[in-house]
Amino acid sequence: MRFRPITTTGAAEPTRGSDRKNVRLHSRSTIGLLLAAGAALVAAFEFAPRALLKRNFGAYSDAKLHDAFGRALVEYWRSGTPAFPASLTTLVDYWFQWHAIKVAISSLSVIVFALLATALWQRYLRNQAWYAAVATAATVSTVAATGVLVLNIQATAVPLVALLGLLPGRTADGKLAQVLSQMREGLTKSASPHAGSPALTVLLGEVERYFWVMVAISATLMMATVLASVLFWKRRIAADPSATRVRFMHSTLGVITALTACLLLLVTAAYAFSALEPATWLLGVVGAG
Repeated sequence: MRFRPITTTGAAEPTRGSDRKNVRLHSRSTIGLLLAAGAALVAAFEFAPRALLKRNFGAYSDAKLHDAFGRALVEYWRSGTPAFPASLTTLVDYWFQWHAIKVAISSLSVIVFALLATALWQRYLRNQAWYAAVATAATVSTVAATGVLVLNIQATAVPLVALLGLLPGRTADGKLAQVLSQMREGLTKSASPHAGSPALTVLLGEVERYFWVMVAISATLMMATVLASVLFWKRRIAADPSATRVRFMHSTLGVITALTACLLLLVTAAYAFSALEPATWLLGVVGAG
C-alpha cells in the first residue's frame, strides 16, 4: 500500500490532480461499498460453490459427500490399478471445481480487504485517531483472506488429497474400515502385500505433491512479506519525527508483515517435512493410533 508523504499529525494538504482519486478511495461511501462487498464475498464463499455446482453434479450434502467418497475409495483400492474409477473421477472433478470457485472468491476478497485497509489508513491519516484500530483490523483481514486463498489454491492443485480429509479414520465401518486397515498395513509393514498397492503408490505421490505446492506458495509469500516489512520499517525511520501518525502506520504494517513472515516460515518448514514423509501424514489421516 502506498501513501503520499504526510509530515504532520493532522490532516494533510491535498495536492491538485491527485486529490479526487484519494478522496474517492477514503470517502465514507467508498468504505461503505467495500464493507458491503466484503460481506457479500464472505457469504458467497460459503454458499456459492454448492449452488453453482448443483446443476452438473447434483446436491451434495456433507453426509452424502462423505459416503460417496468412502465408496469411491473402496472401489479404487480394490481395482488394483492406478487409474481412477469413474466414481472417484467425478468426486475429484467436483472437489477441484469447488475449490476453484473458492479461489476466485478468495482472490476478490483479498483485493477488497486490501483496498479497504488502504482507505481506512488514509482516513486515519486525515481524520480521527480511532480509524487506526479498524485499519489494523482490515489489514489483518487481508492477511487472513490471503491465507484462505492459499489453502484453496493448494486444494485445487491436488483435489484428491483434499478429499482425504473427509475420511472417518478409525471410526469407519464396513468395507471402508477394511480398506483403511489394509492401507495402514501397507504404510507400516513393507512386507505386507498391500505395501505395493497401485492405489497406495498414487496416494503417496499425490500427498507429496500436495505439500510441495504449499511449500512453494508459502516460501514465495514469506519472501514477499519480508521485503514488505523491511520497506515499512525503512519508511518509518525516514518519516518526519513530528509525523506521528505516519510513523505509527508504518510501524503497525511492519509488525504485521514481520509476524506474517514468521508464520509463513513455520508453515514452509512444517509442510516441507510432511512432503518428505508423505507416509506419516497419510497414516495419520487413515486413523493411525
